[in-house]
Amino acid sequence: MTTTSDLTTPGGTARGRWGRSGASTVADRRALTVLTVVIVSITLLQRVGIPLGGTQLSVSVPVALGGIAYLLYHGDAVENARATRVFVVAMAVAFLVAGLVMVGDGSGALTSLVYLPLIWVVFCFRLHPARHHLYERVVDRFETVMAVLGGVGVLQTVAQAVGAWTYVDVVKQVVPNAFLFLGYNTSYPIQYGSSIVKANAFVFVEPSVYAQFLALAILSSMVRRVGTFRAIVMAIALVCTISGTGLLFLAFGIAVLALRRGGRWTARIVAAVVVIGGGALLTPFGRIILSRTTETSQTNSSGSLRFVQPYERIAEQWGQDPLTLLIGRGAGSADRLADQIFAATGLPINFSGLAKLLMEYGIPATVLFCAFVAYAVIVRSPSPTLSLASVFASAFLTGSLLQPQVLYVMLPLCSLFLGYRFERDRDRDRRTYRLEHQHHRVATAASAGGPLPVTVPPASPDGGLRRA
Repeated sequence: MTTTSDLTTPGGTARGRWGRSGASTVADRRALTVLTVVIVSITLLQRVGIPLGGTQLSVSVPVALGGIAYLLYHGDAVENARATRVFVVAMAVAFLVAGLVMVGDGSGALTSLVYLPLIWVVFCFRLHPARHHLYERVVDRFETVMAVLGGVGVLQTVAQAVGAWTYVDVVKQVVPNAFLFLGYNTSYPIQYGSSIVKANAFVFVEPSVYAQFLALAILSSMVRRVGTFRAIVMAIALVCTISGTGLLFLAFGIAVLALRRGGRWTARIVAAVVVIGGGALLTPFGRIILSRTTETSQTNSSGSLRFVQPYERIAEQWGQDPLTLLIGRGAGSADRLADQIFAATGLPINFSGLAKLLMEYGIPATVLFCAFVAYAVIVRSPSPTLSLASVFASAFLTGSLLQPQVLYVMLPLCSLFLGYRFERDRDRDRRTYRLEHQHHRVATAASAGGPLPVTVPPASPDGGLRRA
């Protein structure tokens, strides 16, 4: 007879929740170490940059490039052939159109053009299938780091709110200015005139980036169906950031999960969101977030500067010079335009990743680059929820086209584990568990001599039973 202890739980057997007993071989430990260092470089070291003449390079770039090269040398990583082919074509077209613009009017930033393939080439590789079983362990480490940093963000906000502490940029006091990433709005108040600075856990370049990482970690815990306490801590920290982009990130990911898991799961999530959201709106932070829901209609709001005005500028450019539809305005032109607008109006317009591609390289190169991202991050992803939400954020929420410290979160959570259907298998195991549990209850009732569940055919409108 089947007993409760015989049932397979959705998280795996008693041997280990990771599918195996952890990193048990030299190759496992090697891959796990590299991915852990990458996670550290994009979180704890996010604000650290390497000075290169008049520009800076994120420390995560040499970490990722060196890590991938190390894994390739040992045979722990392999080429993603389809992504590589599309990447080569996309870069060739991007260099061609950027070169045409440089020759035509002398504009274009060579540094931006070189950084594009340098930053994105790591997405042309994935781990060897023999290392796929490490995925959940890697994801758990990312969630653990973000849960700790979530606690830091909550403490930042609470300490300021009760008057026990005044915000001090600890990282700025520790890291030399030459190695501190510039050009980001790292610390600013929750609203004009407030003495409370938005939560950023000290180590993130901006509260909005912190919020997006928190949202990704929350989604990850929902995909794995674990870590309720950690998810709650991270959700509270997300509210403390007062960031609309983080909430949009989370909402998009939950929408993807709802499509995958059906109506019953969606109903539970909607009920939880109503309760939690209603409670959050009773707080001063919730009311501030609510007041920002109409930002896109205000020309000087962050919502308009992020989601409306960049595309208005692109449409204006296309109308004035139709050739820019095909070849763009040159590498770095989006940043130059943003600087000009800020100098003239004081408004920090924000070109997202997709808007930058359209502005700088034109439609053909943008389409090819989007195809590369699809093959490198989305197709055969270990978690469609995490990959789609991450790509959505990179395309529409942040100007992360050349921000590896933001982009590279997709490496350990999506790109490097392509071919491993973790989320699909986890959902299937959950369905199997429910069926086995139901059969177990039926068998237990039968052995105890109790009444068996009876399935009654649905009644027709006139009260009779429908015929099969």
